Amino acid sequence: MTAEELTLLLDKYKQNYITSDEKNRLFDAINSGEHDELLHADILQSLRGEVPSAGWEDEDHSAILNAIFQADEPETLTVVSNKRRFFLYAAAAVITGIILTTSLLHKKDPVKAPTLAKKQVLAPGSNKAMLTLADGTQIPLDSAANGALAQQGNTRISNANGQLSYQANGSSAVMYNTVTTPHGGQYQLTLADGSRVWLNAASSIRFPTAFTGKERQVSITGEAYFEIAQQPNHPFFVQVNAADKDLTVKVLGTSFNIMAYADEKAVKTALVDGAVQVEHGNQKSILKPGLEASLTDNNFAIAQADLEQTLAWKDGKFRFRSTNIKTIMRQLSRWYDMDVAYNGDVSDIDLTGVISRREDAGKLLKALEATQRVHFEVNGHNVTVSPATLH
Repeated sequence: MTAEELTLLLDKYKQNYITSDEKNRLFDAINSGEHDELLHADILQSLRGEVPSAGWEDEDHSAILNAIFQADEPETLTVVSNKRRFFLYAAAAVITGIILTTSLLHKKDPVKAPTLAKKQVLAPGSNKAMLTLADGTQIPLDSAANGALAQQGNTRISNANGQLSYQANGSSAVMYNTVTTPHGGQYQLTLADGSRVWLNAASSIRFPTAFTGKERQVSITGEAYFEIAQQPNHPFFVQVNAADKDLTVKVLGTSFNIMAYADEKAVKTALVDGAVQVEHGNQKSILKPGLEASLTDNNFAIAQADLEQTLAWKDGKFRFRSTNIKTIMRQLSRWYDMDVAYNGDVSDIDLTGVISRREDAGKLLKALEATQRVHFEVNGHNVTVSPATLH
């Protein structure tokens, strides 16, 4: 099996649409040991280098993984050596969606079972949103609402498998629609010009049903990823609204991510390819691919972007690199629709890891607790976070 084929099968497993035959081929390839280097480099990124010891014995490590993944752990994986066991357990964990490490792991006491107040399920988000037409009519959207939804002027609106699309047939009066995702929701849409938009949880986009002028303009709140259809004579503008940190992004044909939640300290625009100009008041900055503009306190800061971390949400993951627990919990609260409170000082709790957005919050919180840095108490949709040293 080639490296490309293995990567494709791993992606299918993570997305949960792998066939039985493909699944058998995947684990045959893992068991063969021929792709350990690829697995280590491409999948086990959170375990690169020396992993700090948590004081686990081999039996503890195995028991913890079994407890977290339960029946999801592939039964076909076999242990043939200590080295192989590391790769196979780690690969199984990453494929299933939870690997977590911490760069600040000092406690050496044996791992205790994570304690949650009640055994409750906080289900992950899904494809759901609300479409508001120009006349105020609201249409709930989800993966099941397939087919033609409405006609706005000469534009036909249809929905298929969690993706909304607009098809303009001739010129018509400009009408504006809005798609809004709730906490625990995400959605995709294709605008009338062919541009594609991915909306993260607790976000919205307002856009015309057809682009008729010299400029194409939309406005967003929250977080969105764009792939803009190239029309050099019709520049594309994104108006970003986030409390007092409004800005405008001007593009011609490009792919980029905008994170503009009101509860975040900065509005961030990360460029994948092409070119964009970010504007705030009299300030203007040009971004090149791989750079990110952060607007904080009315000032732009341009730096190298961590595109893997920035785009992880679009790929169905949470990815953290020395990320403070409060930042992590803001992301989790939007996706799992949970209310978060804090007990004690958590300012020094920074974690690194990759976690699937398809896991129930209970499994995810257990993985976080396994770092022995943080503790959670869950009561319904209310989650209290405290340092593990308080318990």
